[in-house]
Amino acid sequence: MIYRLVRIVVNSFAGCLLLLVAGVFFSYNILLSLILILVSLDQFEDVYYYVYRKRLVPTWLMPLDLVFEGMCASVGVGIALFSIMYMLYFQTWFFQALLALAIPIIWSSVEDIVQWSATVRTSEVVACAFCTKKERRFVRRKEA
Repeated sequence: MIYRLVRIVVNSFAGCLLLLVAGVFFSYNILLSLILILVSLDQFEDVYYYVYRKRLVPTWLMPLDLVFEGMCASVGVGIALFSIMYMLYFQTWFFQALLALAIPIIWSSVEDIVQWSATVRTSEVVACAFCTKKERRFVRRKEA
């Protein structure tokens, strides 16, 4: 229960932060801003998943979710690098707090990527259970 609450807070923060960054970039680069808005919507979809245990995104669209999670992880890495660079010059709590918040964002995104890849492997095994013997041999050779 506490784990789900932490994930809800981290993904909500990441979604709001991405919306804020998208708003800043809107006047400079509209395409990047739209991509960041899509990534933030993905974070809010993750919040929905952790609250209701149901996915809004269909399974055939999950590879796009993987790309969005990677982009969120890269935003988290950017925040971490930004805070580390400025923490050396300005000894304030703000940059230390940014680093403390960037780490859970990166962790959450990487964990979602790992969780998605484990789900794909499990679904391949379940699909293989309904195969014919000839197809099973093909799948075993393919996995090895």
